[in-house]
Amino acid sequence: MLIKDLKVGSQVRQALLLRVQKVGTSSKGGTYARGLAEDKSGRVQFICFEKSSVEKLASLDGPTAFKVTGAVDAYKYSDETVNQLMVQHVEPLGPDDDIKNIIPHGDFDKEVYVTKLANLIKTVRNPVYHSLLEEIFKGETYERFLKNPAGSRLHHAYLGGLLQHSVDVAGLALVLADQIGGADKELVITGALLHDIGKLKEISYQVGFPYTDSGRFVGHICFSALTVQEAALRLKIPLYKAEKLLHVLLSHHGENEKGSPVACGTKEAFIVHYADEIDAVMNQFAASDEAGKESWQFNKMLQRYLYTKA
Repeated sequence: MLIKDLKVGSQVRQALLLRVQKVGTSSKGGTYARGLAEDKSGRVQFICFEKSSVEKLASLDGPTAFKVTGAVDAYKYSDETVNQLMVQHVEPLGPDDDIKNIIPHGDFDKEVYVTKLANLIKTVRNPVYHSLLEEIFKGETYERFLKNPAGSRLHHAYLGGLLQHSVDVAGLALVLADQIGGADKELVITGALLHDIGKLKEISYQVGFPYTDSGRFVGHICFSALTVQEAALRLKIPLYKAEKLLHVLLSHHGENEKGSPVACGTKEAFIVHYADEIDAVMNQFAASDEAGKESWQFNKMLQRYLYTKA
């Protein structure tokens, strides 16, 4: 049974992804673990009081898949009608356990996006930018790009999310460039397709899409720039010829306060930044629509209620 179909009284015994948010001591002196249980359809709060399971959950350093046994109850400490999963037991997954429901897939045609990516690369005639795109989008990097998520939780957090997000950002950026005028469209396309390439090193495509140690140490913005620098060195392209592209990548969060080492300072950088932001925001509505609800829902990424209509 998918999480979106759970009701008060539902019995659960299935693979779920658990994110532990707090481990503490109850008023009765026992220990508990609290957090979120997730599958591809959504998430629900959980709490566990069973000692051996709490010990397992307390030792986690990231989202982990378990076979979960429990029952759904109403969360009595909320002003709204909210369900809570009372976890009775957790155990490691076995080789025969079905995990397809805990691996999110986006609602898009992957092959269509693979074709769009190839066509976008073909439109780039600038020899430096085209060479860099061809060098980066090949081999293992290309295969990872086609299946990696673009986020761990907040946006495009599903298999293929990085492909969809990057291609859609390029499409939006081109529309903006056409309307604004005076922008280098080939730089815009290249920057849009590569702006999140560093997420291949920041976020794993394994169950739960955990952040890597390297991702936490360095972050995808710096990794994106390093990926371009390494490709330029392999191609013997002087780095000064890629400086405008590096600026787009390093500034694509817009401001220093939002994580960019440099703030946007060119038309192309602003265009890619706003296209990236629009696409990430619009994906919040797509994620909510998949849950099959029509209501105001609080969105963690945007820290506000969004009206979503399935």
